[in-house]
Amino acid sequence: MVEIVVLGHVSIDTIVFPDGKRIDMPGGAAAAVATSASLAGAKVGLITKVGEDFPREWLEKLAQYVDIRGVQILPGKTIHIWVVYRPDGSVESPVETGIAKNMGETPIPEDYMRAKIFHIAPIPPGEQLKALERLEGKRTSLDFNPTYYEDYRRNPGLVRELVSRSYIVFPNEREARLITGLNDVRKSAEELYSWGAKLVVITRGEKGVLVYDGELHEFPALPVKGQIDPTGAGDAFAGGFLAGLVKGRPLEECVRLGLERAREVLKKKGSWSISV
Repeated sequence: MVEIVVLGHVSIDTIVFPDGKRIDMPGGAAAAVATSASLAGAKVGLITKVGEDFPREWLEKLAQYVDIRGVQILPGKTIHIWVVYRPDGSVESPVETGIAKNMGETPIPEDYMRAKIFHIAPIPPGEQLKALERLEGKRTSLDFNPTYYEDYRRNPGLVRELVSRSYIVFPNEREARLITGLNDVRKSAEELYSWGAKLVVITRGEKGVLVYDGELHEFPALPVKGQIDPTGAGDAFAGGFLAGLVKGRPLEECVRLGLERAREVLKKKGSWSISV
């Protein structure tokens, strides 16, 4: 039985590094979370839409690790995400949407509905709300993305509703501050918890991870040698964390699994936890 269902984008990514070098890779936060959770020991189902241009070999490789019965192949182009790392440390993520519209309405295989947790990867906030409404009564987790920062700023009430409907939220430190309007990340965690999330998990890069579940828990980052590409590290963390959660592991072990999966992704190119 599928234990974790991940809904969101599977994309064709063009990654541009500060020196101008670029590479094309399979991407999408949903696939990044799903492959990480699979490698951490969970049985994962994936719900997404790709176009006819999505390379068959990428899909076949993905199918070796996750259940892809929820993947729709549609006429048109797959979402194309550009991840541009600037020399000043900022990141830009322009997107060519293609067929990846109305993602919150993507059909869910009936047997997936018995999963232990449903993770909604970054898609437009309104589409995340559609998915959460369809999954009313289920245990859900939610993630954020720089692509939608302006949406978060323009519609704080919607973001608050998303958090209130989620069991877990996975913002990074910048997102937590942006969403709550608070500069202190610990206060941001408390605020998100007060909106209704039962677990607030904030990734902080080299500063580690902060978790708030009514009490504050802080965990150091793991040392990383030979870092190649930071793309997908947060998604890999979420996948490992969720795999531990559905296996009934203690909070400390869930965080450790997440950090281990993130560390492995940092050592390779691209956001997926598997090589293609």
